[in-house]
Amino acid sequence: MEQAIVARARTGWNSAEEALLLEAVDRCRAAGEPLKTAFTEAARQTGRRPNSVRNHYYASSKGTGAAPAFLPFSEEESLSLLKTVLQARSAGESVRACTLRIAQGDTRRMLRYQNKYRALLKNRPALVDQARRELAEMGGPVFDPYAPSPAGPGRPRKAAAERDTDALIRTLCESLMELLRRTEQV
Repeated sequence: MEQAIVARARTGWNSAEEALLLEAVDRCRAAGEPLKTAFTEAARQTGRRPNSVRNHYYASSKGTGAAPAFLPFSEEESLSLLKTVLQARSAGESVRACTLRIAQGDTRRMLRYQNKYRALLKNRPALVDQARRELAEMGGPVFDPYAPSPAGPGRPRKAAAERDTDALIRTLCESLMELLRRTEQV
């Protein structure tokens, strides 16, 4: 009977694991094997996943000049991002266009900003309210991201599931009534 291997989350690499990975890479290079073999071997010996080993190897091989893989937003940056996007939304600009402008055309940074904005809306409504209050104090309209969006130009949105179900049931009942009428006439 097979047993499921439960991998536990690990953070950081110790010097022994680093050495093990580098030895595996050196062996594979000397033998002319693909680096994937080294990553698989190191993963088996360290209890990590091969893709995690690969990612770590390439991230560490970039040297010290590489940007960190994950750069968290500070509270001030989050608040500033919220204010900027809410102001742009008040002026009718889309979130995507606003974040692309903030990122100065860099699509990777734009996605980072857009994802952060959406995460803040979902997980930090108190911070969103704080940003809206501060914008209201400055004067001018303040966009409410939680308000239902009005129908605009373009293709209409699909109706709510309840209305779709009601229409389906109504159509079904009408069809059944028509079939009953036809059977009575025969």
